[in-house]
Amino acid sequence: MSGPLNAKQALRSRLEEQLQKQEEEQRKELLRKRIEIAKEGAKLYHSGKVGEALKYYQRYLLILELWKKCGRDKLGPEHFDKTKDVYELVLISGIYWDLARLYDRGKRPHQIAELNNVLRKFVIFSKGFSYQPLSSEALRRYLGSGKCQHSTEFKAAYQELSGDKCFIATMTLPELNWDSYERLRLKRDRMKEHKISSWVVRGYERYSPGMVGFINSNFSPKQIAKIRTILRVLLERVSRFV
Repeated sequence: MSGPLNAKQALRSRLEEQLQKQEEEQRKELLRKRIEIAKEGAKLYHSGKVGEALKYYQRYLLILELWKKCGRDKLGPEHFDKTKDVYELVLISGIYWDLARLYDRGKRPHQIAELNNVLRKFVIFSKGFSYQPLSSEALRRYLGSGKCQHSTEFKAAYQELSGDKCFIATMTLPELNWDSYERLRLKRDRMKEHKISSWVVRGYERYSPGMVGFINSNFSPKQIAKIRTILRVLLERVSRFV
């Protein structure tokens, strides 16, 4: 009896080994094709086939998660070599940017939750890299395009990536009209070009964070909401004359 049993076990072991090798080869083949998959997703997205693009993007990100063994939705820049893998890091950032604009169209709670998630990933895969200014500019242009549906979420991402020091305006950014914010930002930048007005801007940038911190620490949420409303109205009026 031991002979047939041992032969059966040996056959089972060989079959399991073959299956493991096949699975490993399939994983390697997917890894080799991941860039092609991502590029095809981008091609579909920019041709308006967003549903199909989403499938390709999700497949690409899943391959990376399996490759890096980081777990679902745990992929981060720390899983890559920031010098050698810069091309792939730019690609990932671009994919999260496409996904953010895709989910911006949604209105259901799970779609908005996914929007927040991909925007967070877009920020993570942009912040601290040489292309951060480009990511910030993409957000700025999208916010000013009139296409943005969930401006609060996109403005928060812009604030984090832009490093904007216009703290009082930024405090009201979720409610402030974007055109008003842009006019104020441009006026501030022009003031920096002149000796006296640049001194005023430097003083403002130095002390306004403390003002915002004091407000956030010493006032209730209801009081802060009222202060934001007053600031918003004031800033929008001021922006008409700059």
